[in-house]
Amino acid sequence: MRKCESFIRQKGLYLGELGYKTDRTEIEYTNEGNLIFYHYTYKKHLRKIFKEDSGLYAYRPVTCPEVPTYLQNHFLIEGFLSPRPYWLTNNEYYEDLGKELVQQFIGNIVLKVEVPKSFSSIYIADYAHVLECKSLNRNQSLSLKLGYDCSSGREATQAYVNSYILADEYRGGHIAPVVQLTRKNSGIVIPSKYISMYNEQPFISI
Repeated sequence: MRKCESFIRQKGLYLGELGYKTDRTEIEYTNEGNLIFYHYTYKKHLRKIFKEDSGLYAYRPVTCPEVPTYLQNHFLIEGFLSPRPYWLTNNEYYEDLGKELVQQFIGNIVLKVEVPKSFSSIYIADYAHVLECKSLNRNQSLSLKLGYDCSSGREATQAYVNSYILADEYRGGHIAPVVQLTRKNSGIVIPSKYISMYNEQPFISI
């Protein structure tokens, strides 16, 4: 059986259970118990994000062949557990592929987000499932050798969504942890009052 089969069929599994080296970054909380994460964007979006009655807009639907019932019609934004995750630039399985994709498709300016506990749909997913196919499609030699059929990406995206773990329950075990915050239907998922510019910018001088 291919290594990936269980991740395609089951929810809540960790790649760390197969013996891979995982990311050890812990979730950061404020003294008030708010969850802290870091969101990348582009400079051209800052004015809109920080405008009154605005914030981070969830426009991307949760997508995979079989979306779990609790995520159907949910839209998301993504972030990281640290401003510059170690796995972005120094991953032993994907080298700096993560950084390349972030700068190409997500942005290069870091925002700090503090999410109150009242935000219930906060998950930690493992982006390694997506990186696996992106790495193989670019003919890079390093990968997890999970055996995904990457011709369509369907298997990897299903495993990615299956890797969603509620933030309150996450204790490590993902190779490339990504914060996913979702809401029913598209719209503002995090109001601007919970967002600030991070005081250090890892990939750009501003």
